[in-house]
Amino acid sequence: MTRRSTWTPRPLLTAMPLALLAAVLAATPASAERGDFYVGAYFGLADVEVRSSAAFDQIIDDDGNALSYEFGYRFHPNVGIEAGYHDLSKVDGSILPCAEGVPCSKVAIKGKFAGLTLAVAPRFEVGGRVGVFAKAGLVTWGASIDDAADNLDLALDDLERGNTIFGFGVDVRIINGLSGVAKWESMGDIELVSVGIRLTF
Repeated sequence: MTRRSTWTPRPLLTAMPLALLAAVLAATPASAERGDFYVGAYFGLADVEVRSSAAFDQIIDDDGNALSYEFGYRFHPNVGIEAGYHDLSKVDGSILPCAEGVPCSKVAIKGKFAGLTLAVAPRFEVGGRVGVFAKAGLVTWGASIDDAADNLDLALDDLERGNTIFGFGVDVRIINGLSGVAKWESMGDIELVSVGIRLTF
């Protein structure tokens, strides 16, 4: 039967809150003025291009919707650290379930991707309501791979990879504490373009 599983990035899931807390405590002297916490939620489009050949030649190459969530702390007016979670819809792909050099047809598969990030996020104001920001850090992501027709008698290989993440974007203050955000991010095999809102408190 086709193996079905839900990928969970357990090591980074445990380490990220501890790393976030440690970075905040290390970077902020006890006498410093308290910075700003913020949370954000975003909807966007993910461009996924992943290849794996551990057992079969699995190729995931398509676009899919993405939901992203972030939690950050700005310990300096222009520098913050943030953790994020990215949930991608199932993305189409294919495999060649046969030995190399043997003619066969591609079989449709789907990959459900999710990832966790930890990044440094500098930000600079360029106007009364407008700011620009960037981010750079680490990401761990994984994908549960299933056959699209749900009728293969194959064990498909789930994916799990670590990579760097970097990106940039712009935010526009709507009202005090609430901003609209547009951003682009790259995780190596995955690129995201998204828009959403950020709440600072």
